[in-house]
Amino acid sequence: MSKKKYGANIAFMMDFVRKFIDEESSRLDFTLDFNHHLSLRFDKMYSENAEAAEIFAERFGEIVDNSDDLSDDELRDALCDPYDLVYDIITGNAW
Repeated sequence: MSKKKYGANIAFMMDFVRKFIDEESSRLDFTLDFNHHLSLRFDKMYSENAEAAEIFAERFGEIVDNSDDLSDDELRDALCDPYDLVYDIITGNAW
């Protein structure tokens, strides 16, 4: 049996990002809450899968922090690549 590559905290953050990408949550909710959830969950995410946690902190974090000049659609598009990368990591399809 293969080892699970993520836990509840990474699953929560993936769902949180997916809801914004799929237009199920507002940009205001997403941008206000992203860093809050990341800071609360990062240590547990790191213990679940360090590589995925680092991508959340670095790639997602940079996109969110520098999103003021992006439209909602541009922000959603920018989030898709790191989302897909984390998805591939946690499902064992990366590299």
